Amino acid sequence: MINICIVSYGGGHAAMLVPVIIKLKKNSNFNITVLALTTAGSVMENHNIDYVSYKDFTYLADKSFLEKGTSMVGKQSASSVIPHVESVAYHGINYLDLIKQYGELEASNKYKSLGRQVFYPINFMKCLLSELNVDLLIATNSPRTERAAIDAASELQLKSLCLIDLFALQEVKWVGTKGYASKLCVLNQSVKDMLIDAGRSANEIEITGNPAFDSLSSLAAIASGNNIKKSRGWDCSKLTTLLYASQPEPAQHPFTDLNGDPELPRKIEQSLCDFIRVNTNFRLVVRYHPSENVDFLPQERVYFSPREEDLHGLLHAVDIVIVTASTVGLEAYLVGKKVISVDNSIFTEDAPYSRMGISKGVDSVGLLPEKIVSVCQQSQSSKYSAGNLNATQKVINVIEELLDEDCLGYLKCGIRP
Repeated sequence: MINICIVSYGGGHAAMLVPVIIKLKKNSNFNITVLALTTAGSVMENHNIDYVSYKDFTYLADKSFLEKGTSMVGKQSASSVIPHVESVAYHGINYLDLIKQYGELEASNKYKSLGRQVFYPINFMKCLLSELNVDLLIATNSPRTERAAIDAASELQLKSLCLIDLFALQEVKWVGTKGYASKLCVLNQSVKDMLIDAGRSANEIEITGNPAFDSLSSLAAIASGNNIKKSRGWDCSKLTTLLYASQPEPAQHPFTDLNGDPELPRKIEQSLCDFIRVNTNFRLVVRYHPSENVDFLPQERVYFSPREEDLHGLLHAVDIVIVTASTVGLEAYLVGKKVISVDNSIFTEDAPYSRMGISKGVDSVGLLPEKIVSVCQQSQSSKYSAGNLNATQKVINVIEELLDEDCLGYLKCGIRP
């Protein structure tokens, strides 16, 4: 039996791994342990995937983690989707590892300055991987625990695979380091070229695409889009449908010193609503990010898309998608939709859609109306289609190749040499 440990934070990183996990679990030669961090637990639950978390491995840590974690988190969890016991374990274990790396005083100073961004539980992850007798470690390009897990695997001389979700423009600082993971799976050639420029060998990088996008142009997604249009009475309408996929804009970038405008998402929404009011041949759909707590104000030809509504289906139901730096912009491009990006977000350089030809960009909210009219008159077709959105199988192939380097023929005959 081959022991595979898969480590993931939540959001898009967990979504990228779900199709891979489901596929791997169909192979009886694999014993899969999914270490779900923070909100990844709820993602796994939604897909009926068994998982473990920090709280399941507290026996590997010093017992003082409980007192330290409790003092850091408080009596109640700060998140409705992360159990309090998990938050305590996560904070306590990570902080103890920080002390082991830097000593009490420096650990305290680092945490006061950077908060959880400073967490890097390399010692704990070495214990965990050894406890699970791991043969292969799989993680994404997230920092902190995932980064520590890959480095721990390297120190233990274990095979490791890093799946990079998008462009890795910030993460290249560590993902681009020579020897970071046995193999990297990337979105496209431009990401591979960037990593090679950073010092990685070409044979360490495989272009697989992102498994989270495989279902974008499935028959189910297309049918869902048709159902959305029918249920909202858009079938026979000649109106152009805009989708605004909103996302939060923090006051400061989490990795750089860039300052943001927290009101930018609402300014964009207001500009679009004003546009709809005077342009009767358009309609607008507003989709808020799951972490946004916003009261939707309805008006004529402006619709609200709840988070329960199938996003992939919605993309097939609209004509033009407007974003700042949301992944929805890339997804829209992959299904052949026209995309407009507002390029004055602090995240624009993290997702440079207009520079990469994915979107048509505007430098300010005030230029949106003119750009919408212009883009509406243009034709645009994506390079991608349902036929080549097969990232999951490509990632599986990389995994099998990694394992066969040490266990030649095992995957086929079921006998480990």
